[in-house]
Amino acid sequence: MTHTKRIVFTLVAIGVLGGGLVWAQTVAKTADWKVAAEKATHEQYYRLIRYYNPSDDQKAKIKEVLVAQYKDLKDHDRARAPKIKEIDDQVAAINVKIAALQKEASKIAKGKEIYTASRAELLLDHEAEINNIFSLDQKIARLASYIRGSAVNSYTWAALSEENRAAIQARCETAAGEILQTGNIDNTTAARAAGRAIAVEFAKLFTPELRITGESDYLYSSTMRRFKAIKMTEAQQLAMRDICDKAAKHKSEIYAKYSQTYKDLDMIRRARSKLSSSSYYYKIRDDVVNNVLTDEQLKTLRLKRK
Repeated sequence: MTHTKRIVFTLVAIGVLGGGLVWAQTVAKTADWKVAAEKATHEQYYRLIRYYNPSDDQKAKIKEVLVAQYKDLKDHDRARAPKIKEIDDQVAAINVKIAALQKEASKIAKGKEIYTASRAELLLDHEAEINNIFSLDQKIARLASYIRGSAVNSYTWAALSEENRAAIQARCETAAGEILQTGNIDNTTAARAAGRAIAVEFAKLFTPELRITGESDYLYSSTMRRFKAIKMTEAQQLAMRDICDKAAKHKSEIYAKYSQTYKDLDMIRRARSKLSSSSYYYKIRDDVVNNVLTDEQLKTLRLKRK
């Protein structure tokens, strides 16, 4: 064999060996890629198997589609990775600008807070000046009227006797004087609390009959104002009064009925909260721990805390 032939055979052998190595590497990469694809789609594959109970042919098609889906998504992400990075960089740059703008806005807002605080102080000063214009009796009368409105509605107040109204009025004036002694300009919250307390204190006076009478008087006077342009006979006025009495009584009955219903519903909601599955689960769990499992089993058990 000549020297030239030896060189040719050597080059051919190297080419064949190199091609084999490339093919082997390609096969290995393909195998690795398929393993990665099957691993990534494992959970989705078995979820579909569990849901649909497919045949063997369907299982093979499912696996084929999932692997193809994995490859397509990987190719998609790889091809668009530079563009995605470019967009991320743009978003990051915009976020930096936004942070700078927010910092600047915060500085401006602090300046506004200073003006707002000074304005509030100025307003309080003027309110104090206005408050000093009125006498103590005028302040007590105004606050007592507010407290009385919180304690008794207007139509129940109208149905009370003069004696009971005088007692409630005196109690409201006393509460108003006590509140004014605190020196606070805004007494709304304290006045509402006083009104609720007075309502409880005089609750025995507000009987269902009294409420019905007050409601009926309110309905009658409101209706008469609606028809003030019509001159009614005494019989017509009595008929209207009868209608208002029935309406007030019906409203009182409905209120009493549904008031009890609301109480029953509240009791049912409280009872149902104790009958939830989670509450029973914890009871059963504790019972199993205390009465079923052995000490050895308890050592390996990790209970979820309540």
